[in-house]
Amino acid sequence: METHVTVAHDAGDDPPDRLARWAAARGHGFTHIALARGRHRSQPMVTLRGRARADTWIAGPVARMVEDLARGGFDAVRTKTETSPWATGVPGTDEEARRLAPHLHFEHHVKMLLDPGADRRALADRAVGHAAHLSWNARRTRPDGLHERFVTQRCHGAGRTTAERRLDALLTALAAVPGATVLEIEREYVLQDTHLGLDAGWIAAGPEPTDPSRTDPS
Repeated sequence: METHVTVAHDAGDDPPDRLARWAAARGHGFTHIALARGRHRSQPMVTLRGRARADTWIAGPVARMVEDLARGGFDAVRTKTETSPWATGVPGTDEEARRLAPHLHFEHHVKMLLDPGADRRALADRAVGHAAHLSWNARRTRPDGLHERFVTQRCHGAGRTTAERRLDALLTALAAVPGATVLEIEREYVLQDTHLGLDAGWIAAGPEPTDPSRTDPS
């Protein structure tokens, strides 16, 4: 189980170094994601990892982290909890997916390495055609001077088989972009997202959860 807790931060604000130190002091992960477009392009987040039932995890460790952040002077604006797409209860078919809360979805992250002459516009255009878009780690600098981008794809209302097919189609499209190479592929299933609208203007937001009790597909 993995939860990302996003903290309020505007693009013009100072770098979120204090949040990074707060996370490091508690043994949590920290990432500052920059979106290629959208209303909230700067998204620093603290990551919590562990093993538990989804409802127990969200009501326990995740809720406590949000409270700890508030005591530290940080405004947590989103919690997003993910599990393996092969976990028990994750829908294998579209029919199974339609029986679950509509905000639940598969999510894929494709890490790309860009040569100096890579066509970034073509990369973005290919991503958009497959319900995806670009982001990057605002704090990461490669020693070779090359740039990395993440292509994130979301599959709402789809089972695992359909999600894999959409990922394959995305990878085929990305392979045709000159100067861009796939480094890593990560597959996840999103059990809970309290603020999909934070990504407005980046990737089309799915429906917001209306029933908090429907966060666990099992």
